[in-house]
Amino acid sequence: MTKKIISLSFVTAFFSSCVSLAPKLEINKDEIIPKEFNNSENLSEYSKITLDNFIENENLRDIVNLALENNKDIQIALLNIEASKSLYRIEQSQYFPTLDANGNLLRQKTDLGISNNYKANLGTSFELDLFGKIRSLNDVAKNDFLATRYASKSTKLSLVSQTINSYLSLKSNIHNLNLSKDILKNLEDVYNLIQKKYEVGITNKEEVLSSYSTLKDAQNDILDFETQIQKDLNSLEFLTSSKIDLKTINDDFTSEKYLKLISSGISSNVLFNRPDIFEAEYKLRAKNANIGVARAAFFPSISLTASTGYASSSLSNLFSGTNIWQFSPSINLPIFSGGENMAKLDLSNTQKEIALKEYEKTIQNAFKEVNDALATRKNITQRVENQKELVKSLFDTYNIALNSYKIGYGTYLNMLISQRAYINAQKNLVKIYLEELENRNELFKTLGGSLE
Repeated sequence: MTKKIISLSFVTAFFSSCVSLAPKLEINKDEIIPKEFNNSENLSEYSKITLDNFIENENLRDIVNLALENNKDIQIALLNIEASKSLYRIEQSQYFPTLDANGNLLRQKTDLGISNNYKANLGTSFELDLFGKIRSLNDVAKNDFLATRYASKSTKLSLVSQTINSYLSLKSNIHNLNLSKDILKNLEDVYNLIQKKYEVGITNKEEVLSSYSTLKDAQNDILDFETQIQKDLNSLEFLTSSKIDLKTINDDFTSEKYLKLISSGISSNVLFNRPDIFEAEYKLRAKNANIGVARAAFFPSISLTASTGYASSSLSNLFSGTNIWQFSPSINLPIFSGGENMAKLDLSNTQKEIALKEYEKTIQNAFKEVNDALATRKNITQRVENQKELVKSLFDTYNIALNSYKIGYGTYLNMLISQRAYINAQKNLVKIYLEELENRNELFKTLGGSLE
């Protein structure tokens, strides 16, 4: 009988290779998005970009790596992968017969006395996959597993982007804080000058009060930047699940290199490297495979069960005692279920159509995100250069107005206007420079990044 069980295993393995009843899934990606991005004429080959060569600042690279190592979202995503992998392995196990061994003792007393009955059994059972139900369930689990893997990559890419932006925001606010302190010192000097002029009767009280209010505005700016720096630090510590020493982050914001500029003529096909698109595709494939499960429910399911063993009244003679075996095939044929199977099939088809639309929406949204980033990239570099020239020009204008006012030639109003214009231009330069770096980060993220 042991040979029969082994033969049964081969037979069931053969039947498990039946074709799934799931419909053939054809995805025509070329019809979903245009061939090229807008404003992509200045972009170079993207495939050479990786996370390591994209981040050019060593301190920033260390913080990003710290986030990838310690962040709780990443750890949860990795655990989700392990859970999904286990579910996939569970479905895979259905391809093979189960083989069990057991033994038991029956001891009973009758009028004839006390008797013992020892048994040892070896059994196997298997459901024949004649209509691909098990195969379809396996495909569902496999595609869910792959979708979970790419969901983890999406989480990593999002984490990298958030960490970079938080770091850049922190650096810019440290720079703004020190800039505001320099501005405050200059305003204090101007205020003292106006105060002295007022004391000797050269100017009026209105100019003193106006200068004083400007001084207080600058002091509030310093307080605001101190608050924002603490919030940025809190954000970084949350993302990295680590304590960040502010002393290790210097204030040299505008002269350092941080991120490589992705310059492309990239085909829009690069979008299909994005992990969120892979995730949506495998979710679609899982829903398609689930149709095969629903279709198989309309057909009979056949199970085979067999066992062999020995029985004896003596444990020492168990395996030389009576040989017993059993073979029990069974069939379950659905006849009437009140429309349940048809409803499940309709549900599976609808869920597949939903997944298809979500897949197409994911691709179209990715295309929009890249085009938005490229639209910003088109003029951002020139804006930075223009702002630098503006700051230099307003600095010279302010110095001329201030010196003229000191010697009594220029007016206070002219000095005040040029002063505020110069201060605002300095702040805007830092803001635009930050936007330019964030745009580099956005391009890396929207093009799918490279986290391998």
